[in-house]
Amino acid sequence: MEEKIYYQTINNKKLCGILNIKNETKEIVVICHARTSSKDSRPTTMLANSLTNKNINNFRFDFISCGESAGDYKDYTVSNMLSNLEDTLKILNEKGFSKFILVGCSMGGRIISLIDEQLYNIEKLILWYPALDYGRGIFNFPSKKEKIAKKKGFYKIENGCKLSYEYFVDERKYYAYKELYKKYCPKLFIHGTNDPYVPFTYSKKVSKKSPNSKLILIEGGDHGFHGESHIKEALEETLKFILNK
Repeated sequence: MEEKIYYQTINNKKLCGILNIKNETKEIVVICHARTSSKDSRPTTMLANSLTNKNINNFRFDFISCGESAGDYKDYTVSNMLSNLEDTLKILNEKGFSKFILVGCSMGGRIISLIDEQLYNIEKLILWYPALDYGRGIFNFPSKKEKIAKKKGFYKIENGCKLSYEYFVDERKYYAYKELYKKYCPKLFIHGTNDPYVPFTYSKKVSKKSPNSKLILIEGGDHGFHGESHIKEALEETLKFILNK
């Protein structure tokens, strides 16, 4: 059965997620959505439905200030999103799950890259067009976007959502792609060759240096796999990876 649940984070914000329990194992797939998206986006719901149809336990949730979760744009930082994921795994652990497979779309891919794989018993990581910070150096800051955010208090991105100045300052603390180099759990990178936002070459380079990694390039796929054949291929490869086929 599909169940919508609400739960508190460590910083006292309420998060919302949808739980699908399809078998009695202690393993569950946790889906992390893209930046300023939600658990109800096309990629996350299609993935959840595919998992459900294969009788695989799954959970998708809204990061802070997204979808049905509490908070505003000032709460939206990498640190808070990482904390959201940790709180989510703790809640699922209380519900009897102790083995986790994480799927991250775009920014969600960055967040799952930062999780402590041993502390949270992460079995596999699956990164869909991950927004990794590959190639970022000290000379990239402050960016034009950050300068605007510092002046106005926020930077408005393409879908009208806002990123606070604190968001830009906070993300400097992390280098997600370097964290992937340290992780030994199996990892699957899936990236479209026509991604206009995050070059597929980032996934190509990072996957080569990350132990126990596999890369699938979706020919002609964009950021979000909007083409029907593209997301179908991504779903098929994801299920094969989860089911060890």
